[in-house]
Amino acid sequence: HFKHVNDTHGHDTGDRVLKFVAGLLSKASNDRCHVARHGGEEFVMLFRGKSAAEACEAVDSVREDLASRSLVNRTNGERMERVSFSAGVANVLFYEDPRAALKAADRALYLAKEHGRNRVYLAAEVD
Repeated sequence: HFKHVNDTHGHDTGDRVLKFVAGLLSKASNDRCHVARHGGEEFVMLFRGKSAAEACEAVDSVREDLASRSLVNRTNGERMERVSFSAGVANVLFYEDPRAALKAADRALYLAKEHGRNRVYLAAEVD
């Protein structure tokens, strides 16, 4: 429900939150991953040297870290509602085409959202 962050705190604060999340994701990969924004509030991560299960664990660790934080709107000093995310992970080597892997990760993401949000699903477990 990222639109709520923008509607409540403004787009500048929303952009800072997205940059903060991107930074957490980048740190979790130990520079063995490429993090890119994919659409409005979605990110794509390409891990090197990790299995899909290990990538899932790394992303889930960031999810837990973020959900435990109490972020503050720098503009007015107000505490924000908890910020969390859902994620879908897929092993790109499992699919014939990288686009198919992206679609599988996207399906896993939507299942994570449907099942309550603030969780990480591995595509191989849900396909």
